[in-house]
Amino acid sequence: MHRLNYHLTVSLLAAFIITGCKPKTGMVMTSTMIVDLVTVEDCISDNSSYYPGQTEAESNTDLSFKVMGVIDKVLVKEGDFVRKGDVLARLDSRDYLTQLKATESEYRQIKSECERVFAMYEEKAVSDNDYEKAVSGLEQITAKLKNHQDQVEDCELRSPYNAYIGSLYHSVGELTAPGVAIMRIFNKGGVDVVINIPESEYLKIAKGDVYKAKFTALPDKTFNLNLKNAAVRANSNQLFQLRFNIMERTNMIVPGMSVMVGITHEQETSEKLSMIPTGALLNDGEKSCVFVYDSISETVSRHEVKVERLLPDGNAIVSGGLGSGVRIVGSGVRKLQDGLHVKPINGVSKENVGNLL
Repeated sequence: MHRLNYHLTVSLLAAFIITGCKPKTGMVMTSTMIVDLVTVEDCISDNSSYYPGQTEAESNTDLSFKVMGVIDKVLVKEGDFVRKGDVLARLDSRDYLTQLKATESEYRQIKSECERVFAMYEEKAVSDNDYEKAVSGLEQITAKLKNHQDQVEDCELRSPYNAYIGSLYHSVGELTAPGVAIMRIFNKGGVDVVINIPESEYLKIAKGDVYKAKFTALPDKTFNLNLKNAAVRANSNQLFQLRFNIMERTNMIVPGMSVMVGITHEQETSEKLSMIPTGALLNDGEKSCVFVYDSISETVSRHEVKVERLLPDGNAIVSGGLGSGVRIVGSGVRKLQDGLHVKPINGVSKENVGNLL
């Protein structure tokens, strides 16, 4: 009985002590915020974009007829070597020959009449006005004859220099118009790399950019490129063409090869860059910051950073002096303030089931 009273007395005393430790109404307990820390990683900024392209001869020319007509003959095939002046293709010239014959007949008649007027003018038998009309008439028919002779000659497509036949765009029986490319010729003096890029990439081109080429047929080697020229206007697909010289000379690269070109833009900042999750960023007006964790005081402090680029994987590249290995709060930063005491989440615990906190 005495032992039972003893245990009852101890229990009541303990209950009294516990009840007496509770804060009075209106008092606020100071709590420690649980945070998820991440470790900052150094980042070498990869400002590279990649575009497919192909190789073309350094010197190439699209050839076209100067007159309209039906293609009568194509005298070459792709890969053929041709010399300057060789006939490469012909149009059906029958209509132009008929026109030339008529003009030649008209020319002979007018010339004969003009010669008669010129002889009479020497003898003062015709007026100055008749003489000037004869001169003008002869000049006009001579120009007309020359034009029709040129049209007959233009029915033949000739090579402007020693070259190889690259591509044939049209075949026998097709109707073509002046200026429409019939074939492309090239020489083997060198090979260019050609790509097409969108407007967003075109506007970022700067003097310090680096260009490199990787060929499907040569997977183990990368070639440095030099920007030769850039189109001043977009093509029908709203893309801008860039043409590059290959800086290393090699016989392994020929026209028509597939290539992938990497464009690396000059880094805009000389500061060391870091990669952090976007959830660690707090935007304060026009500035951004993160909260750095101090393991000694177990508090966090605000640290200003500059966002250089957002990545599609949920990370951000920032500058601002964050060193590799620095621990920052990775999420929930809107609830933080300078000097706040925090407790890091260390792995999975009973209170952090599934590592969701």
